[in-house]
Amino acid sequence: MYRGRFPYGRHDRAPQPEITAEDLHRIYVVVPRDDGPGTENVTVARMSDRQFREWIVAKGALHGVPMIAPMGRIGHETRVRMINRLIKHGVRIYMVPKAEPEA
Repeated sequence: MYRGRFPYGRHDRAPQPEITAEDLHRIYVVVPRDDGPGTENVTVARMSDRQFREWIVAKGALHGVPMIAPMGRIGHETRVRMINRLIKHGVRIYMVPKAEPEA
């Protein structure tokens, strides 16, 4: 069990499973818009590279996990690897539940 070091995870909980590329469409984040003022709610898969870079570095800093985001294009495999690094350090990543198959 992970025992958190930060105020966001001081209780015992089962470790979160690692995410896959398909899970990137289930993680929604509110980020600043690229095209002007305001914010927007987008999935990690649809974020621009700048939006992802700023979000992942801020998320890591909030939980005390140093993250160095690459410059330039950030592909889905790299995004999965960076999010799984946060998960391994005990950061909880919330996702929309998978849709139940139609019977």
